[in-house]
Amino acid sequence: MGAFEYVGEWISSLVRAAEITVVAMVSVVAYSVGALRRLVMRDRARREQHRAHYRGMLLRWSFARLGATFIKIGQVMSSRPDLFSAGVIAELRWLQDRVPPFPFEQVRRIVEHELAAPLEHRFREFCPTSVAAGSVAQVHRAILHDGDEVAVKVLRPNILPRVRRDARLLLWLAHVVHALSARARTANVIGHTRDLVAGILAQTDLRTEANNYEQFRRNFAGTPRLAFPRVYRRYSTRWVMTMEYIHGTRIDEGPAVHLPEAARVIRSMFFAMCFDHGFVHADLHPGNVLIRPGGGVVILDVGLVKRIPRDLVRQVADFTRCLAGGNARDLVAHLRRYHRYLDNTDWQAVETDAAAFIARIREKPIVQLELSVIIGDLFSLARKHRIRPMPDMALVLLGMVTSEGMAKRLDPECDTISELAKYLGPHLAPKRRLARGSRDWTRSSRALLTDEHTPGTKLVVCRAPRHRPRRIERLTERIDPTRTP
Repeated sequence: MGAFEYVGEWISSLVRAAEITVVAMVSVVAYSVGALRRLVMRDRARREQHRAHYRGMLLRWSFARLGATFIKIGQVMSSRPDLFSAGVIAELRWLQDRVPPFPFEQVRRIVEHELAAPLEHRFREFCPTSVAAGSVAQVHRAILHDGDEVAVKVLRPNILPRVRRDARLLLWLAHVVHALSARARTANVIGHTRDLVAGILAQTDLRTEANNYEQFRRNFAGTPRLAFPRVYRRYSTRWVMTMEYIHGTRIDEGPAVHLPEAARVIRSMFFAMCFDHGFVHADLHPGNVLIRPGGGVVILDVGLVKRIPRDLVRQVADFTRCLAGGNARDLVAHLRRYHRYLDNTDWQAVETDAAAFIARIREKPIVQLELSVIIGDLFSLARKHRIRPMPDMALVLLGMVTSEGMAKRLDPECDTISELAKYLGPHLAPKRRLARGSRDWTRSSRALLTDEHTPGTKLVVCRAPRHRPRRIERLTERIDPTRTP
C-alpha cells in the first residue's frame, strides 16, 4: 500500500468515525429524552418494557443509517436473546427483510466484469428486478443459454472496503469498551466482535458461500425431502455466485398440508448439523427456508456458518440432564462448568433463582414444555447474574430456539424436547463412534449422563485477560482489497 493510499484510508476511517459518533450522539440524546419520560411511569414493569422498546428502536434507526455492516450487526443481534432483551430483539428484526436493492446498472457492470463478457453472452435472460436484497448482496433470476433457470447473487458495490473500514473501527471500539467495563469483559465483547467481523468479511467473498453449499450438499446427500441449491462454478466468482433457482414459498407462508413434515425435517437437520457434522448454518430463519410445491424443504443463504467443537454433545447432554431430572445445584454446576462469569458472582443467589427456574419446569408435563421458553428463562437468569454461555453452546441453544419457533408455527403439536432426547439417545450409547471429516471420537454414556468429566475440565472464569489489538488485515489476509469491480 502506497503512502497516499495509506493516508487516504485513515482519512476515510476518521470521516466514518465522525459519522458514527454523530449518529451515536443523536441516539444518546433521544434515549435521554425517553428516560425523562420514564420518570413519570410508576409501574416498574412498564418502565422496563418502555426502556427495552426504546433501546431497540434507537439501535434499529442507528444501524439503518450507518449502512450494510451495521445492518448485518443488527440482524445478528436480533438472533441473540442471550445478550439482549425481547424488546430490543423485536425492533432489530425489522432489519432482516427491509434492505433496499441497488440499481440494475451496477448489477450489470459487476456481473459483466466478473464473468468477463457482456451479460447477454452469459445469460439468455436476466431479470433486472431483484428477487431478494440483503445488507451484503442481492439476488436476480436468470436463465442460462442451455435453459437452466438460475439465481445470480451479486455483492453490493464497494462492500469490501466499507466492511474493512467499519471492522477496524469496531475492533478498536471493542478494546476500549473492554478496558472500561467489567460487564463487557464478562460478555467477552472482543471475542464476539472478532467473530462478528470475521463472519461479515466471509460473506464478502461468495466463493466461501459456494463452498458452504457444496459442504452441506455432501453432508445431507441422500437425505429425503431436504435440499441445498447446486452452485454453477463456471458462472461464479468472488463477487458473483450463480446457483440453482428454487421455486417455492417461504416456510411461514407454505401450504398447511406440508407443514408438520417440514417441521420434522428442520429439527432433524439442525440436530444433524450440531451433533453429527459439526458444521452449522448460523443464520437460520424463515426467510432462508423454502417449501417446494411437493413439500420438500430447501435451505438458502449459507454464507454464515459455524464449526462446532467435538465436545458439544457433552455440554448439551449435561444441560438436557438438568432439565429432565436435575435440581438447582445441578444447574448451577452446569453454569459454572460451561459458561463465563466474574470472580465475584454470587452463586448462592444464582442457586436461589435456579431453584425457581427448575420449579417452573416441573410444574408442567414434559410434553407441554417449550424449549424456547426454557432457554429464554435461562438466558434471563444468566443476564441477571452477568453469566455468559460459551459461544458454541449459545449458538446451539439459539439454533434450537429458532428451529423450534419455526416448527411451532408449522406444527403446534411438535415436541422439540422429546425430539432432542430421542436424537441424543444414540449419541449417548457406550463407545458410540461419531465421524467429523477425518476425525472420530468416542463417547461414554456414563460420563455424559453423570457428573464425571474428562481430565482437564476447568471452570471458565472471565477475569480481564490482556488482549492485544489485532490488525484487521489479519482477518482479511485472504481477501484482496484492490480487486473491486
